[in-house]
Amino acid sequence: MNLKLFNVKEYTLRKGKTFLNILCNLALIIVLVTTMLFVAANNSTASYAAGTCDIVSFSGTYTYDRMLADVQALSATYPDVVRYEFKGQTALGRQILIIKLGNPEAPRQILVHASIHGREYYVTPLVMKMAEYYAAYEKDLLATTCFTIVPMANPDGVAIAQSGAMATTDVNYQFLINSIGNCDIWKSNANGVDINRNFPIGWGLAETKNPTNSYAFYEGITPSSEVETVILEQLLLENNYDCYIAYHMRGNIIYYYAPTCSPEVYSVSRLIADTVHNSTGYQVVVDFEDTEPNGSFADFAQIFCGIPGCTVECGKTLPPDGAGQVSDFYSKNLSSWKNVANLYISKVTY
Repeated sequence: MNLKLFNVKEYTLRKGKTFLNILCNLALIIVLVTTMLFVAANNSTASYAAGTCDIVSFSGTYTYDRMLADVQALSATYPDVVRYEFKGQTALGRQILIIKLGNPEAPRQILVHASIHGREYYVTPLVMKMAEYYAAYEKDLLATTCFTIVPMANPDGVAIAQSGAMATTDVNYQFLINSIGNCDIWKSNANGVDINRNFPIGWGLAETKNPTNSYAFYEGITPSSEVETVILEQLLLENNYDCYIAYHMRGNIIYYYAPTCSPEVYSVSRLIADTVHNSTGYQVVVDFEDTEPNGSFADFAQIFCGIPGCTVECGKTLPPDGAGQVSDFYSKNLSSWKNVANLYISKVTY
């Protein structure tokens, strides 16, 4: 709608209308235009937040290949704020995708990772969709913040949880996967090692563990034996992250406590967890009876690297059930990245 400026006196004389009528007409036009713009903007944002945007979709099974296609489309659509690279190569030949969302030189740096456990793969489209939303609508934030995102930290494990032994054409790995079984609840990588038990801080101390290669809870033959573990370690050691957010499933709860971390890291991690709670409504949980680290990512990040953060357990049902819940926990988590970044507002110079 094009609104032209006009001379009120001239218009009144020509049309014989009163000045009051003109003002009333103007007011009506302004109200209508404002209402239209408001509704359009809110409908656009609402539909986007509801999961109906152009690139990342929650429909169907979200595979490794779909993630690769989506990141290419995101980079092409938002080249100013989306960059990506690959690191390492898994046992089954997949590379780990690393996305840089925002200004790589920004003062605020936040690490996000998802799907370190294969069976929890609904959180991969969650972070991909959040990345798309922020690329489209949070340009100001991304000028002062860079999110390093590992949307599928364990791609082989995800493929096994989705396709069983068909995740590979390697007959030796097919035999290993079939001999272990439990593919529908598979947490480990292709070697049967639980990545979230393979980090060096507290390695071997977990109360729940398997003595050999398994679908879950096997710590590996040595600390950091798995390429997936090493890549996450390198990210933590080589970058000056302010904090991290790790996405898991399930329970709609938030963990933040790493035993033996410093009081400073503990305090900031609690603040981050409370901030995510305020965004999501998820309950913050801490077990102070857990006095030893257990080789997890959180233990390595908080205790060894001194990087605070929290683990967000999304949803109530593990894949492949409950696919409809993804759009729900997307809407709940959407504002959390921005709210966590703004905890570090003092680092931003305007």
